[in-house]
Amino acid sequence: MSHPVPSIDFRPSLVSWNLTKKCNLKCPHCYLDAGKSASRELDTAECLALVDEMADLGTEMVILTGGEPLLRKDIYEIASAASRRGLWVVMGTNGVLVTDAVAQKMVECGVKGVGISIDSIDAARHDAFRGGKNAWHHSVRALETCRRHGLEVLVQTTVMEENYDEVGDLLAFARDQGAWSFNLYLLVQTGRGETMTELSSQRTESLLTWLTEQQERYRPMLVRSKCAPQFKRIAYEQGLAGLESGGCMAGTHYCRITPEGNVTPCPYTVEIAGNVLDSSFTEVWESAPLLRDLRDPERLEGRCGACEYRDLCGGCRCRAYAHTGNIFAEDPACPHQPTGERLTNAAVRWSPAARARLERIPIAFIRRKLESGIEAFARRQGADVITAELMEEGMQGSGRGPVFGSRARPS
Repeated sequence: MSHPVPSIDFRPSLVSWNLTKKCNLKCPHCYLDAGKSASRELDTAECLALVDEMADLGTEMVILTGGEPLLRKDIYEIASAASRRGLWVVMGTNGVLVTDAVAQKMVECGVKGVGISIDSIDAARHDAFRGGKNAWHHSVRALETCRRHGLEVLVQTTVMEENYDEVGDLLAFARDQGAWSFNLYLLVQTGRGETMTELSSQRTESLLTWLTEQQERYRPMLVRSKCAPQFKRIAYEQGLAGLESGGCMAGTHYCRITPEGNVTPCPYTVEIAGNVLDSSFTEVWESAPLLRDLRDPERLEGRCGACEYRDLCGGCRCRAYAHTGNIFAEDPACPHQPTGERLTNAAVRWSPAARARLERIPIAFIRRKLESGIEAFARRQGADVITAELMEEGMQGSGRGPVFGSRARPS
């Protein structure tokens, strides 16, 4: 049964779009089980119509990914259309096909950033993991090429037991490559990833605690966790920055569209809300029972439902589903035991200087996340006024911290 939802302006602010299942690598953890094209993938006209619908619905950022999106002949046409409609376009690629000509074409099409997967700093280990000869060489070359053409680069790393020992080195590597952001993804056992080994909840807690501590050292590079919304809870407990990061957005302000047109709450869950070939994206987003239920926090069960950090975090819905078949179950990667005490919700106000800085952020959903995160940070610090200085302290990626040489990772 679908439950009523609070009166909040839910819109698909961020869409992750798997444009094709075709891929030139064979990664063992691929959630899409990519390799060959799907028997029926959205054609160019359908994709362009979908871009218009996203823009009309209020989508602000779209991640064009795959498989390998550069294997689609119409990728630049799709990227250009999204950019013309005012969407921030990010390309998610393994980097193998990125050349100077490709990077220049991305720039011409309005692509703002490129996410490139690097899962080991050891070339042979990365190549074996990714299932492609010289994959590491091509991916690193892609980072350098994109930066040379003025594109912001994001280093994407999926962590599991197989590469846990390299996280510190990978973080330093991303900094040395001039990455705008280091995005650490926690493996979700879906797709081909069902055969991989997740971190235990204790190892996850240790790693995320360490990661929150690296934010200051690695500024201005963003240090973020993905598929680990408890990053916010840990940052709050320690009084550190990062409260504008994390928090599960699945079905509330975020969704995924598959090559076949299926809409899911996020890329790592196979629960389908609807298909854009059967009904409009607008109808699916606004009316699908699965998405509407995800917008009701009262549906959360177990520790997630009782947690004092429910509104900040919400637990990873795709991991809950992968483990239990119930998308509303508690997140098994989080060991936190709820206290039953609510977090303080004292009123805070913004100084004119801090408010002006906030309003300069061009993407509204990022601005809203930052606003709520900085307000939570201020309450945690016992402040009732958000100054420009407090905002600087509480923002990931702002300012410049001390030069950092240690590449150790937590034990």
